[in-house]
Amino acid sequence: MLGKMGLVGRLRFNYIAQPGDEGVALMPDIGIYDKYAIEWGYRPILETSAEDEKATLDKWILKHAGDPLYRFGHQQAGDVVDPSSQTEDLGDDAVKASIYGIANLKRIMPKLVEWTKEDGKNYDDLETLYGQVVSQFNRYMGHVSYNIGGVYEHHKTYDQEGAVYTPVPKAHQEKCMAFLQDELFKTPEWLLDQDIFGKTQYSGFVEGVRGMQVRTLNNTLSLGKMARLIEHETANGSEAYTLLTMMSQLRKGIWSELPSGRKIDTYRRNLQKAHIDRLAYLMTAENEEKKPDFGGYQKSTAVNTSQSDIRSLARAELNTLKRDIRNASSRTSDSMSKYHLQDSSERIDMILDPK
Repeated sequence: MLGKMGLVGRLRFNYIAQPGDEGVALMPDIGIYDKYAIEWGYRPILETSAEDEKATLDKWILKHAGDPLYRFGHQQAGDVVDPSSQTEDLGDDAVKASIYGIANLKRIMPKLVEWTKEDGKNYDDLETLYGQVVSQFNRYMGHVSYNIGGVYEHHKTYDQEGAVYTPVPKAHQEKCMAFLQDELFKTPEWLLDQDIFGKTQYSGFVEGVRGMQVRTLNNTLSLGKMARLIEHETANGSEAYTLLTMMSQLRKGIWSELPSGRKIDTYRRNLQKAHIDRLAYLMTAENEEKKPDFGGYQKSTAVNTSQSDIRSLARAELNTLKRDIRNASSRTSDSMSKYHLQDSSERIDMILDPK
């Protein structure tokens, strides 16, 4: 019974807005999985010993094997390894879901001032609601970025076919990288409403964008994620989304102005400097040890940075960037862009050859 009680203790609740609550008050709704878990934990199995009832319990589990509505996914502390079991995202396509979500946010943004307008009130509600839009946008970026270097975890027993752990398919990881480039690393101009900023803050919107972008950039270039990509290529060869491909696509998107020498704006200059900083971190990052998993709830990946391919690829990326920056610097006519590129080149020199 202790094992059964443990399962019931992990019930999953679906939250739904009730009519008339204007999307604020949320009520817990018992879902199909919750009813199933309650039945598994408490339905009497008469005239059977505690040992013998295990066979019946296993039959109840196998009856719904492979049905996502009955799947139990661990909550994940630390590194999010399984992208199909995230807080607020249990779907099968984070890109599609996030595109729909962003479309809704874009409909909300132009209405925020109107919806919070009330004579005699200040702009606190406007500031709060704008912050919620930004927070939701950040959640979508996290939901997608965790697919890169992700591994699906589907718990099974010996009488169920297939692996417990399978890497996220190559094509889906590439789609996730394209999404991040389009929706985040290309400055999300739709979030930058100067009317809202003029009513709610005297400074900070440039730093706000930088913080959003750097959070996802650093997550994409996290040591555990990079180590898993190396393992995926080692095991699956050309079928894997490789670390080399990921880093190359990331660089080409973040530094997309270089081939044409076009002007680089403030937001992109900040992001590009952050990319160099992250590569610098990878050149000196200490090893990471695997942490206690606490029954599977805390995920972590052991990484030996000095003896893996991570540092080699970081160095290669810096050298490639240095070459491309040097070529672009002579083509750009914008003064601030030229100064930025010159500074970036000097930064890379100091990373590759510290004095």
